[in-house]
Amino acid sequence: MQPDRPEIIRRRVKLDYANAPAEAWSNWGPQFENMLGAISFLLPVGERFFIKSLRHYLPKINDPKLREQAEQFIFQEVMHTREHERSNAELTKVHRYGPWIERMADITLKFHSYTSFKSMQLATTCAMEHFTAIIANDLLRHQVAFRESSDPALATLWLWHAVEETEHKAVCFDVYETVCGKGLFAYLNRVMAMGMVTLMLVAAMIIGFQVVGRKQRGKDGKAPATRPKLSALARSVSGRMYFDYYRRSFHPWDHDNMALVDEWKRHYADLGIPKAHAQTEQPEPAAAG
Repeated sequence: MQPDRPEIIRRRVKLDYANAPAEAWSNWGPQFENMLGAISFLLPVGERFFIKSLRHYLPKINDPKLREQAEQFIFQEVMHTREHERSNAELTKVHRYGPWIERMADITLKFHSYTSFKSMQLATTCAMEHFTAIIANDLLRHQVAFRESSDPALATLWLWHAVEETEHKAVCFDVYETVCGKGLFAYLNRVMAMGMVTLMLVAAMIIGFQVVGRKQRGKDGKAPATRPKLSALARSVSGRMYFDYYRRSFHPWDHDNMALVDEWKRHYADLGIPKAHAQTEQPEPAAAG
């Protein structure tokens, strides 16, 4: 039986990065910082793709509850896009090749949009959302240590994003099963998309880690060892959670981590917007990717 799901809350967030260092912002070291930096440069393009793939199916969602959840998902992803664009502007001061990662992701996802069916694009979004939910779960498991060892603004950014990825982790999946069904074809389409996304993300991370870790050589002619290792990211990806996706009966809330969301809310209560206010807030649409 699936657990009660958390409310998908509309939080209008605008963090102050003026005093946040673009590097040396976490005691967990430069490789960890650059790993999150590479992911951050990928996120705005990816989130626009998520929004576009889900928005296409909004007219086909007849269940008012699921329709509301889909709209909440879009709101949250719009906010994630904006905040990572703002933080990326600061990161670019240190990682001048960072925008190249964004262009690479943009070209890849536009090609996918032009060459695949809408159902495959939604299945791709489901697979990517599963990856973000897995990584978010790992970060939230260590949220106290991460918060205490990192710059406050950047810790808030990543933990807020992780919580909202958890809150809405089942939305695209539920929409997919609503519009594409639960039959054999829908299942095969879903797992094929996961296989493709896995290969695509591994390639993107290998390239992104090389790019974001690139630094000017020192006086001794040696480049500092700041390039993240793929193995470090792999340790954040639970094998059980990943392979569960290939089960035909899988659902994102088979893994109940609501306690981690509740733990975050206790510390960041000021980022929770009251329901009455949340229902009236409307973000401007994100630009289509």
